[in-house]
Amino acid sequence: MVKHEGFGCPDRFAGIGLDRRRRPFLRLLAHRSLGLVVLPTRDSESMDRKPAQSTSLWISAVFAIMTVCLANPQATAVEAHLESLPEGATKSDDAFQVTIEISEIVDGKPVPVDRHLILFKDQRAYDFSLVQPMDITVVDWATSQMTVLSRQKNLQSSMPMKKVNESVAQLRVYAKKNQLEDQLGINAQPLRNDDQSTELTFGDYHYNVKSVAAPSPSQAARFAQFTNAVARLNLARHRGAPPFARMSLGNELAAHGQLPQTMHLTIESDGNTRMLVSQYAIKESLSPEAEDRINKVSSMLMLYRDVPMSDVR
Repeated sequence: MVKHEGFGCPDRFAGIGLDRRRRPFLRLLAHRSLGLVVLPTRDSESMDRKPAQSTSLWISAVFAIMTVCLANPQATAVEAHLESLPEGATKSDDAFQVTIEISEIVDGKPVPVDRHLILFKDQRAYDFSLVQPMDITVVDWATSQMTVLSRQKNLQSSMPMKKVNESVAQLRVYAKKNQLEDQLGINAQPLRNDDQSTELTFGDYHYNVKSVAAPSPSQAARFAQFTNAVARLNLARHRGAPPFARMSLGNELAAHGQLPQTMHLTIESDGNTRMLVSQYAIKESLSPEAEDRINKVSSMLMLYRDVPMSDVR
């Protein structure tokens, strides 16, 4: 098992403007904010705009977690246990697939920034990025492992779910001690509207989701588990917005047996307003192409060299 990484530098969380030339970084932000797996981009380190206030608080929290953990490692044990409870995999093994298209609204028109195919089979979720670098993330509830596969580098890196959950629990402890629960979205509660859409707001982020009934309650639950898992992995990899609000939103939909259909995320930062739109398409079974993708992942897991998580970015 590869070692858990140290915390990253503040530059990774810098705010960005609306320059279309920075779409690779926008794709990174879209992953972070919409609850998808975060993949590396070459120019994600070069943003020169200062973070918004809520992001600055987030950076401070990340660095302070180290102090909390070293000072009292037992303090987060109960939190880690509680954090893991919603992650229990459902017993249903019904296979299905979800395609996600992410765009930014620029000058009133959608500009594609990312596309994902997520396959569910045998207590695993496979997240295929359909744009470069086309990495794959495997969430395996049977073995309590999460693995990122780099197809460009023929490398893989795994992290136990226990470690991922501990990262979230540690941030909860820090936020509670420093009265940052509102700023980090821990206290954010979803609001269901008369038109059956669901809203949630914290800090600079505002979500509005239109949902549809899932083909089965178990599929709604499994998709929420996937959303929660990758949101937590993003935190453990020191990427993106705090995961709590996005997790609450996913759990709210699952509680009503629903899956997202269209998600709007509005971000206010440095006086700029940006909107990301995510479209979800669900199929109740796996296509032959999807089955072939899963078979190829099995070969990758056997052949790819195991490295620290930082090496697959």
